[in-house]
Amino acid sequence: MEDPKKKLQEANGLLRNAQNNMFSGKNTEAVELLNKAEVLGREAESQIPDDFQLRSLFQKIEKMRKDLERKGVATRAGGNSQLPFEVQAQLNRIRDHVIKKELKWAQKEMDTFYSKYAGSYTHLPELEEYKQHILKLEAEEQQLASQKAGENQAREQAAEQARELSQQWSEKLRAVPYFDGTSRSVDALLQEQNAYRQAQEVITAYKAISFPAQPSITLESMARDIETRIREFPSRLAQTLQEMAQQVTQSIEDRIDFLNQDTAWQNQPEGKPYIISTREMDQFTSQVEELRPLFADQPSGMESMTNALQQLTEMNMERKNERSKLTVMKPEAITGPQAEEAINTAMMALAQKYPDARVIKSAAIRPWEHKRTEEWADTTKTQWVVKNTSETTVQICAELTSDNCKLFTLHVEKDINTDGTYGKPRSHIMHEEVMANPTVV
Repeated sequence: MEDPKKKLQEANGLLRNAQNNMFSGKNTEAVELLNKAEVLGREAESQIPDDFQLRSLFQKIEKMRKDLERKGVATRAGGNSQLPFEVQAQLNRIRDHVIKKELKWAQKEMDTFYSKYAGSYTHLPELEEYKQHILKLEAEEQQLASQKAGENQAREQAAEQARELSQQWSEKLRAVPYFDGTSRSVDALLQEQNAYRQAQEVITAYKAISFPAQPSITLESMARDIETRIREFPSRLAQTLQEMAQQVTQSIEDRIDFLNQDTAWQNQPEGKPYIISTREMDQFTSQVEELRPLFADQPSGMESMTNALQQLTEMNMERKNERSKLTVMKPEAITGPQAEEAINTAMMALAQKYPDARVIKSAAIRPWEHKRTEEWADTTKTQWVVKNTSETTVQICAELTSDNCKLFTLHVEKDINTDGTYGKPRSHIMHEEVMANPTVV
């Protein structure tokens, strides 16, 4: 294909020669060169329609035509040499806009032509040709408008589908419970683990959806937030579990240290080693077992806890055995009917808790003592009462099974009435200890 710039250069050269001929009075030669220059310009226009040099060329050509036509020189082929300059100029404006496919301007100039030159000039061949071109441009514009309308409708439908999908998936993402792996509640962390797995499933399904248009900003924000928490959850949960396990381990190790430091009893005649209560040991065991489901995927994380608990259990058992060897009944402090009343009341209290206990020996180890208390009758604090009681302490050595003997220490008390008489005695177990040698009482 020939270079359009070279055609422009050649056309400008012809135009300069035409101008020279026009100034020299050689109008025929000038018109011939002018028309050749325009032909080359039109050929270049098909390739570079928006080139500024091309527009400049046509402007110069049009000006030169007007200059020649003012002299009465016909410059256009096709028999229109007799047209008035103004009519031809209007036709040229229509033609220029048609060539540039500027429909609205071409229509406007066409309307101007009919408004100015109605009559014989409305049947010109050039005008009819331009009308056909305008009709063609109108059809093209209508087709383009229809195509754009279809595209807009398709975009609208896609956008509506995307809005519906966004709403549906927003509800699905909102249904996922919050999780971040930082709660210090075992139940909450177990729920968060389930939420984490649920979130993974939902996000995987969400990513597989092909949205017909851009999802809503809200949905994208929710998805990004959940994806971030999914990514960070394992490490955050691991850190939380490590801290929770360390806390329990530290509590157990503190008690181990306490037992290791409890050595004074070894140098005391009636000293006994301190032991961790069953209730406290059960609490430690409960704490360890409560955490166990959280370590289902990483059981090694529990080793420090379980090892510490095992060590404390063994130490406590050794101390229990040692303490049981040192546990003996205190000597009786009272005898006779006063002692019998206290012992019988204590026996009944023991039988309520251990009905199968076989009593080996019993004794009232503290004389009856008077006790006066003053306090509110109840929480309403509307009545102040004074109580006078008499109390003592009883010890009972009893065999619970063939290899389990315990020393029970019970409190016994009875009310002193205003007339000096006594109410019915009552008793409860204060504490109990294993005895390794029940014959030493």
